[in-house]
Amino acid sequence: MENKDKKYHEIISANIRKLRISAKLSQESMAEKLSCSREFISRVENKKEKVSLNMLLKIADLFHVNPSKLFIQS
Repeated sequence: MENKDKKYHEIISANIRKLRISAKLSQESMAEKLSCSREFISRVENKKEKVSLNMLLKIADLFHVNPSKLFIQS
C-alpha cells in the first residue's frame, strides 16, 4: 500500500470509529443498520479492511455527514 493510500485508510478508519462512538452506537448496532457484520466494522476500525465507496456513502448517510468528512483528518 502506498503511503498516501495508507494515510487515507487510517484517517477513514479513525473517522468511522469517532462517528460511531459519538453517536453512542456499538459496532453491532452500527453493523445492523448498515446490513453488514460486526466483524466487518471491527476490521475497518482497526485498519485491517478497506471500505468500498458504496459502504462509505452508507456510513456517511447513517451519521448524516457529507462523505468528504470521512476523508478529513481531525
